Amino acid sequence: MVLRLFERLFVIVLLLCSMEVISAVTYPSATETTPEIVTDESHTLDRAIEGSVYACGTLLVLLRWRRVLGAVRTVWPLVALTALAPLSILWSVQPSLTLRRSVILLLWVVFAIYIGERYTMDKLARVLAQTLCLMMVVVIVLSFVAPAYVIDYSNHMGALKGLSVHKNLFGEYMALAVVLLLLVRFRHFDWLRYVFLVIAAALLVFSRSATSLFLCVLLVATMPVWRWARLKRKQRLLVCFVAVPIVLPAMYFIARNTGLLLQILGRDPTLTGRTQIWAMVWPSLMKRPILGYGYDAFWTGLKGESANVVIRSGWMVPHAHNGFLDLGLSLGAVGVAIFLYVWAYSLRRGIEFIRLERGPIGLWPVTFLYLFFLHNISESTLLTVLTKDTLPFLLFATITTSLAVNRRRATTATPTPNSQLTAA
Repeated sequence: MVLRLFERLFVIVLLLCSMEVISAVTYPSATETTPEIVTDESHTLDRAIEGSVYACGTLLVLLRWRRVLGAVRTVWPLVALTALAPLSILWSVQPSLTLRRSVILLLWVVFAIYIGERYTMDKLARVLAQTLCLMMVVVIVLSFVAPAYVIDYSNHMGALKGLSVHKNLFGEYMALAVVLLLLVRFRHFDWLRYVFLVIAAALLVFSRSATSLFLCVLLVATMPVWRWARLKRKQRLLVCFVAVPIVLPAMYFIARNTGLLLQILGRDPTLTGRTQIWAMVWPSLMKRPILGYGYDAFWTGLKGESANVVIRSGWMVPHAHNGFLDLGLSLGAVGVAIFLYVWAYSLRRGIEFIRLERGPIGLWPVTFLYLFFLHNISESTLLTVLTKDTLPFLLFATITTSLAVNRRRATTATPTPNSQLTAA
């Protein structure tokens, strides 16, 4: 019983750390594009908490190493993707930097595999939803007693950034909360879920993150479509036959009126300068298209190849604002190809999970996978554990593991349509 409580506390703290809540509370002056202005005390406290989380996670993994090892074998595509990071030391432009960051990446992936093996999809979703609800409560309280912690008074006057370094990150978390609270069910006081759903939607609007708001609306609108996976083959073909005449004209309209739609969303045609950054990054990517510059070794400010992008843009660009470009800069076309395979592998397992789990939570993995994919068109969270947005990759690795383990268990037992696998 004590071990289970310790494990649950570890998962909640790990999720909060992945959203940089601890760092935001420790030094709220940090921003996405400037170094954190911290005191020695706050920096030491932050590192101490982070070290404690790593130590606790390592202890839990060691206590159940056989189960973790079995999950590692089951989710081998994810392991292959992760293993490419330390292997890139061989060609990295910053070998020592790649080595340090690869070690941290391996730790996070091992923790994700541990959680994915220990928790069912339903239980994992509930813990995540409860953690996001806890963060919402803290943000609301701080907005009254200490607004400097949660409101951006510098770059985006009045925008709600929550316990994040940028409003877009907080908007991403609130979009995730809206989607999740529509699907998850609380075991006790389920009515609270609807209260927090309204709060999450309001906070999403106050974050002024157009991208997150658009993706949230898109995903909520398309969630019912995934129920087609539960239909029989002839029924699925009929749905596709009816949907094509609707989807194709819609895609044509969007392509022809992209500029107008962006204006409606309050965005300029360059996506707030993102397309310009992509154009600046592309020549550097083409210099090392196959293997890249080594894991997380490209963006070093005014040092190395990233200096060309910084000088041309006129500001300290922290990343490419596109996950696929950043992954290409780190691990080249090889890394991007392996990631796409892992994503497709997870998507296939997610569709199988929809057929197995008939409740609303069955839609959660596929919905998140598409959110993760689409969000990385304008942000950078692929294979990322060292920026201010670690949560998406942590959830991707955890869900990938959970889906793989779920399928392995389903093949060794007789599944029932509404069966819930209980965590060991």
